[in-house]
Amino acid sequence: MYELMFGHTLRMLRTTAGISLRSLAKEIDVSPAYLSQIELGKIPPPTCNRITKIAETIGIPVSLLIEMSHRPNPDIIMLLQGHSELNELIKLTQDIGLNSKDILGLNSLMQKLGGTGFRKLLHYCTEHSSDFTMTEKENYRPRDPSLPVSQTRFSELANPRLVFKRLEFIEKGDLLRFMVNEICQIFISLDAEQTFKKIMSRETEDSSGFGNGVAMPHLFLEELDRTVISIARLPKGIDFQSIDQQPVFLVFLILSNPESYQSHLNLLAYFAQKFLSPNFMDDIMKARTKKNVLSMLFDGNNASKSKEIA
Repeated sequence: MYELMFGHTLRMLRTTAGISLRSLAKEIDVSPAYLSQIELGKIPPPTCNRITKIAETIGIPVSLLIEMSHRPNPDIIMLLQGHSELNELIKLTQDIGLNSKDILGLNSLMQKLGGTGFRKLLHYCTEHSSDFTMTEKENYRPRDPSLPVSQTRFSELANPRLVFKRLEFIEKGDLLRFMVNEICQIFISLDAEQTFKKIMSRETEDSSGFGNGVAMPHLFLEELDRTVISIARLPKGIDFQSIDQQPVFLVFLILSNPESYQSHLNLLAYFAQKFLSPNFMDDIMKARTKKNVLSMLFDGNNASKSKEIA
């Protein structure tokens, strides 16, 4: 199944980037027929070297495609082999119970502070270790945290008003029309009917259902000055003519200005990578509130741990 999802995601990213099958095949030194077989999910993803070249050509993070291919990243393997302390760090994160949100927050903090800033923070924490307490589960937490919980920058694009926890449409067209109309209530520069027709035209050419119960219809619109995300859960499922021929339970409608091309591509790749895991899909369908849904998508929270009531 992952081969089918990888192939369809690759095709979606390639066509969104405006790159022909023949051009990409030439860039990675394979035949168009071979690349077509990959996109159809009939053969496994290519080697890590070719995946790297694909990501560079399309313009998305290499790590996202590597993860979707289920191939180990050779750079990470070499890094781990050369630094035994990194293996100890990975083991420690498991031993003390860090979750995905904690690790994402640490990554974001390191990126924000840089090497020098992060070393200063480590020095401060060492000098003031008494300011930190140990919980019963042996997780270190500050008594009075001053650093905000970080969020993936994509979270800024998601308006809770455009998150729909439970919709029961039967037809794909009716669902997309509803989502477009809701977006146009907020972004009045958009023409709802024209936007809907453009989205349906794309769906006719190639379904946005990429498997595992998820669909990502998307479009570039000159009238927008930013990227907009609308999210709909469909507990009963809906036919999206997905590549795995299974119903879709979660729809992401993504609209961007053409100038946001790079962010748009990265967002598609980000969501595609998230939903390779069937467990993640199960958890997000159980999320009780809009806040939970967005937190799981962008902060790494687990819906099963949430105690909020809708």
